[in-house]
Amino acid sequence: MTSGELVVYERPNLFRPWLIGGYKGWIDAGEVSSGSVTFLRENLRARRFAEIRSDGFYQFGDSRPTVVVESGIIRRIDFPKNEFFYWKNTPPFSDIILFLGHEPHLRWKAFTNLVLRLAGQFRVERLVTIGGLYDQVPHTVARKVSVVASNTRLLEELIRHGVDLIDYAGPGGHVSVLHRSAEVKGIDSFMLWGRVPHYLQMRSPTDSLRILELLSCLVPFEIDLDMLREDALLAEQQIQRAVDKKPELQSYIKQLESTYAKATEGARPSDQVIVEAVITRDDRGDKP
Repeated sequence: MTSGELVVYERPNLFRPWLIGGYKGWIDAGEVSSGSVTFLRENLRARRFAEIRSDGFYQFGDSRPTVVVESGIIRRIDFPKNEFFYWKNTPPFSDIILFLGHEPHLRWKAFTNLVLRLAGQFRVERLVTIGGLYDQVPHTVARKVSVVASNTRLLEELIRHGVDLIDYAGPGGHVSVLHRSAEVKGIDSFMLWGRVPHYLQMRSPTDSLRILELLSCLVPFEIDLDMLREDALLAEQQIQRAVDKKPELQSYIKQLESTYAKATEGARPSDQVIVEAVITRDDRGDKP
């Protein structure tokens, strides 16, 4: 079924589904947002059944399509995708709809309405988005998942799982519009945020793992996270080896640890030191 920009290829019979969304773009620090949903899609073998067409929602000069050229011939052009997948859970637990897309540049309200139109068609019970944000936290501590919920009842449920609450005032993203609109339509919703150390400019499987462990308790559903646990452990070991080679970063991390432990604002090095101390994927190395 096609309804303008929303295309539904299949109408599965879903039981009280949860809609779990991940985005590439502004809220995808450490690939926590897109990476977490991609892991779910691949490991649950979720089936694609709908999409939001990309035309009209993106400045392609800022988010350019990927072009594949072989032997001088253009073989493929891939535009940003916004796709929905479904997975049937074990009764009587809720089924899952996954959304994996790109945060829109334009027409946020229209994009939001399309997501919620699909949510309404399949009677989504809860809407969850996963995000990653860069924060002044050290990689050496056990970081909690941070949350924002649409109502106090839902927030109290999440607090029982040991999450952190967010206080924030500043520029917002599409997901804020989405959750606010879901609340108006009577859909319970919440955001799960991984707080990625700002000096780690690379994928953060550790934060994805914590979020998916929490989600598997909330829905609930069965998923094998052993591969992600191994990935997170390896990443942490590689990060520490990279830190050991950067004395200025070691000093800065000690400051962060002290500040984090006291839960107060502490001194921080200059922006230039932070930039020079960034750890990238290449810094980690591929082997112990």
